[in-house]
Amino acid sequence: MQYQAVVRKFGPAEEVVEIERAALPVLRRDQVRVRLLARSINPSDIITISGTYAGRTTLPFIPGFEAFGVVEACGEEVHGLVPGTRVLPVRSVGGWQEYKDTDPSWCLRVPDELSDFEAATSYVNPMTAWLMLHKKIGLRPGMRIAINAAASSIGSILIGLANAVDVEPVAIVRSEESLQRLRGRLEAVIVDRADGDLAAGTAGRHGLDAVLDCVGGTRAGLLAVALKPGGHFVHYGLLSGQSIPPSFWSSHPDVAFSFFHLREWVHSEAMGDVQRAYAEVAAQIASKVIATEVREVFPLENIRQALQSALPFRTGGKVLLA
Repeated sequence: MQYQAVVRKFGPAEEVVEIERAALPVLRRDQVRVRLLARSINPSDIITISGTYAGRTTLPFIPGFEAFGVVEACGEEVHGLVPGTRVLPVRSVGGWQEYKDTDPSWCLRVPDELSDFEAATSYVNPMTAWLMLHKKIGLRPGMRIAINAAASSIGSILIGLANAVDVEPVAIVRSEESLQRLRGRLEAVIVDRADGDLAAGTAGRHGLDAVLDCVGGTRAGLLAVALKPGGHFVHYGLLSGQSIPPSFWSSHPDVAFSFFHLREWVHSEAMGDVQRAYAEVAAQIASKVIATEVREVFPLENIRQALQSALPFRTGGKVLLA
């Protein structure tokens, strides 16, 4: 038997996620069974639970895109993985349970240099940040970039990765408290207050090579003004809950706009390429170039308490299920 967090109807995570006990199925010949040791609670999990992606999500389901564990058992047709191997099973939900049966080719190898908690936070945010910087905008020394929600977990990772190649970002935050949390070299910090003038803050910041936006809404257009012609605007989140308005496109015809969603990238790439990208990210974590703060850790069976602590998402570190 094992504990599983199960969603049988869409809605607020604190209300619809239930803990259940379930028997372990017979392991398929072509799969591995991973004993999960630590799991992250990410915005992508909560969005999926809410029903935003109902068209591609079948009920009931077990949430959790990011979970770390060790191989417990291998089916008879599995080669290349052995019990005890440290892995991150990706390409599907199902991390919020004690065991996960999965395709062995979907298991990213985790180096021994990473702790269990580092491993459990090494995929969603670090991979997204690394891929946006190195695959989307081609980060290189001398570039000028802006990052909003810069005191968030992924904002801090973006800053660390940028600093590693001698790029000092313009960091945009929403409070003085967030400003104080930032570490690393920064070209400037702009406090974007709800009643403030972000346009005034970015005035004089023209000539940016790239903007990395996880907020959306009307503020996105104000950031785009600071881009140089042909500059990259990468949109990867919607913390404001508002889409970028249609006027954005007509007002900025010279902006190279793109979306980035880790799930789509992972599903479109060969797993060998995904493993190589993850190895790059894991090396950055092992060398402490980037780090994720862990705020609280709860047992999986206390999922409701963990969700109450994690939501709404704010600065101050990740909540994990262990």
